Amino acid sequence: MKATATINQVELEQKAIDSMISYEKGFITYSEMEKAVSDALRYYGSREGHRRIVLKGWIIKTIYALDSVQLKDLDRITLEYLNEY
Repeated sequence: MKATATINQVELEQKAIDSMISYEKGFITYSEMEKAVSDALRYYGSREGHRRIVLKGWIIKTIYALDSVQLKDLDRITLEYLNEY
C-alpha cells in the first residue's frame, strides 16, 4: 500500500510541476495550477520544513522551462503557499 501512495504522490508532484510551467506559459488558469499544487502539497500536511523543501525542489525543476519574468511570478506564487500555513 505504501508503494502505491508513493507512486501517486510522485504523479501528483509531477502534475504540480507541469501545472506551474503551464500556468507561467499561459496554457492553464491560475485556479487550475493552484489546485494541482494544493493537491500535491496536501500529502505533506503541516510539516512546514518538508513543505518548504518540496516547493524549492519544484522550482528548481521548472527553472529551465521558464524565462526570467516567469520565474519572478513563480517566486511570488511559492511565497503565497509558504505563507499559507
